[in-house]
Amino acid sequence: MSFSFGRRVAMLATAAAMSVGALTAMTGTASADDVVPLTTSNWVGLYNSPDTTHGKISYGDVPPGGRLWAHCWTRGQQIGNWGNTWYQVSYVDYGQGWVSIPTAYVFAGYADNNAHSVNRDPYITPC
Repeated sequence: MSFSFGRRVAMLATAAAMSVGALTAMTGTASADDVVPLTTSNWVGLYNSPDTTHGKISYGDVPPGGRLWAHCWTRGQQIGNWGNTWYQVSYVDYGQGWVSIPTAYVFAGYADNNAHSVNRDPYITPC
C-alpha cells in the first residue's frame, strides 16, 4: 500500500513540476509593452505595415508630445538616414488620454530617434 501511495505522490509531483515548467516557459518568452513618448518635432503616421507604400490606418497622425504604446519593434522600410526600425502599436495618446486603434506601425526614427528600439528598451522586444 505504501508503494502505491508513494507512486501517486511522485506522479502528482511530476505533473505539478511539468505544469510549472510549461507556465515558466510561456511567460519567460512573452514580450512586454512600454510607453514611447514622442520626443521629436515630427507628427508620426500610423501605417498598415512597416512600409509607407501600404498606406496609413484610418486614424490621424500623432502630434509631437503624444505617446505610443509599443508592443515590439521590427525592421521595415528604410527612410533617409533615420534607419529602418518601426514600432508595432495598438494604443496612442494624442495628448488627451489613450485611444485604442487597430494594430499599426510607427517609424521609430520619426517618433523618438529610435531611443526605445533595437533592444534599447528591455520591455519592447523584436516582433
